[in-house]
Amino acid sequence: MSATVNDRPANELPVSRPEVAGSRLLGLGNLVSKDLLEWRRGRRAWVVLGVTSFFLVFSAADARLTEFLIPLLPADSGALPPQVGSLLPMDNLIEAIGSQFFAVAAIFATISLLISEREAGTLGWTVSKPVSRTSVWLSKWLSATAMLWLAAVVIPIALTVVVVTILYGLPDLSSAALLAIALATVPALYAAVTLTASTFISSQAGVAAIGLAVFFVPDILTGIVPGLRAFLPTSIFQWVLGLVGSADAPLITPFAWAIGIGLLVLISSRRMARLEL
Repeated sequence: MSATVNDRPANELPVSRPEVAGSRLLGLGNLVSKDLLEWRRGRRAWVVLGVTSFFLVFSAADARLTEFLIPLLPADSGALPPQVGSLLPMDNLIEAIGSQFFAVAAIFATISLLISEREAGTLGWTVSKPVSRTSVWLSKWLSATAMLWLAAVVIPIALTVVVVTILYGLPDLSSAALLAIALATVPALYAAVTLTASTFISSQAGVAAIGLAVFFVPDILTGIVPGLRAFLPTSIFQWVLGLVGSADAPLITPFAWAIGIGLLVLISSRRMARLEL
């Protein structure tokens, strides 16, 4: 009879078992703390903050810039003079936010979170510790969502409100605050998309392409089938604008967003369990 250790033959290698329900979130708190620290120490959040703030502030100032430049144009240029847009404070705040630049910033800020660690070998080192692979992915997503919400949404919108107040007057602060809070759903969605894509492919360019496709393709589809918009998770941005009265806000959209996030988490959890590190 062969020797056994814990009722297993001595020459039999341990079998990797799937994560059970109680272990799927193993080490999540420590991982989130680590990832948030890396975001604070790194330059990624600062770059996102600077670029997004500049873009939103410049977009909000467009009407005043146009108004200033019109008298400087030659009278006999032959071209039609540019038209000054609305000078209402809330209109210009919505115009700046409507660019959805923070969604693009979220895509490019998260394409390397998993891939760079896989290439450097640190991801394999991390999962060798008492943490679950699901927790590793969730930590990346939660920390990215929190930091991008601050760096790409809350602070840029606050700065834009200041500029709008100076140039046009005080906008509706309660609506601005509601937008800043609800727009956390946008970086949450696109961070989940890019992190899920990172579990399938190891190319940052490929992950960026998938993220941009998710950003642009729904607009093409809804242009063909307008009734589809309310059922797409990516329509969460239009739904948020609807909360302040500039568009419809069908109740099905946040449910579609939540279902989409849930599916991405489920797919990523299964992919992480099979990922070679």
